[in-house]
Amino acid sequence: MELTLLGTGTPQPSPRRAGPSNHLSIGAESVLVDTGTGCVRRMVEIGEDTTDLDYIFLTHMHSDHTIDLAHVLLTGWIRYRKRPFTVVGPARTRDFVERLVHAFEEDIRIRRLHDRVGEDVMNVRVVEVDHGDHVEGDGWRATALEVKHGYVKPALGFVFEEDGSSLVVSGDTAVSDAIVEAAASADMLLHELMYTQPHRGGPAPDGRDYHDVDRENLTEFARRIANSHTCPHGLAEVAARSEVPHVVATHMGDVDEPWSREVISANYDRTLTFGEDLMRFTV
Repeated sequence: MELTLLGTGTPQPSPRRAGPSNHLSIGAESVLVDTGTGCVRRMVEIGEDTTDLDYIFLTHMHSDHTIDLAHVLLTGWIRYRKRPFTVVGPARTRDFVERLVHAFEEDIRIRRLHDRVGEDVMNVRVVEVDHGDHVEGDGWRATALEVKHGYVKPALGFVFEEDGSSLVVSGDTAVSDAIVEAAASADMLLHELMYTQPHRGGPAPDGRDYHDVDRENLTEFARRIANSHTCPHGLAEVAARSEVPHVVATHMGDVDEPWSREVISANYDRTLTFGEDLMRFTV
């Protein structure tokens, strides 16, 4: 399978990083994992087309992971897509997709998209999954994992398997035993990495590592965020416990890479990559 990082950023707008999104060429199919800001443009940059997508996976309902789903759907229909989209995600994904399409009903009517592609193509197929559920594609399989994204429930990661190779995509999560277990038999782990600068005081993490911060002294909002993500020390734990051969970090803002790499590599001596938009890997 081939993995391309379409967007490696966070909810904070960045000229360098698009929102969280990844593309997989897996088996005989084209798969999108999350639909963060700019994912359609990034797809064009790598020569992929929304008309060719076979599956769209959503890890959770946070806006930075879903905000361009309408762009994906509408662009596919505008470009004369030949078959319905299939969206895979956690509980409430169906309601989200239905409301999203409803929000653009006037645009859909004015463009006469039903006439352009047909009623059947306009019917988005939604598959809601929970921990342990499988989705079978053409020559590949995906397995859903429940992860620890704090107050966001449900939140999922996914294991993608093809011809004996395996990729784990963490989604947004704190240190998760489910991810560690899955990564132990995987070839690559694509894992979020927040707070990639050393903490130098202050009442909230705001981009800095909270590993040594007394979280009881944080505001409730800051504590919720801190307990929902993975810092370099946490990623070092996940990588070391799983012994996965290759870790690719994503979901980052401004990165103090030398410091973050030093923290992670203190416990993990295998391949570590700090992701950038449009990086491509063969798994």
